[in-house]
Amino acid sequence: MNFKEFEAEYTYDYQLDVINIEVKQEYIHNKSIELEFGVFLDFDEDYIPVNLEIVSASKVMGVEKDCLINPKGNVNIVIRGNTIDVEVIFNFKKNNESLQLITLNDCGFPNSQTSFALV
Repeated sequence: MNFKEFEAEYTYDYQLDVINIEVKQEYIHNKSIELEFGVFLDFDEDYIPVNLEIVSASKVMGVEKDCLINPKGNVNIVIRGNTIDVEVIFNFKKNNESLQLITLNDCGFPNSQTSFALV
């Protein structure tokens, strides 16, 4: 399994309640898939996950919007067989929250693993 680790930029639009976590390095966008309603994963030309967008993020994460303004944490994406596991771990002011999403890989992406470190 290929492993890539990237520094990522985290942005949160408070009014729209949208999280965007994108690798800092340049890449050529290839494809976007919707993992769950409102959760999108973008791949580069080598089918490496490079961007994660969560719409209605406070509802999806089950937290108050204020918690999403400036969290620290990591995103781990593992593609194996026909599943994509996405684990988003944010460290909030008062506690830790975790979100894990699993979806069928019906796009035929090769096995890989990516980790985003939020900076």
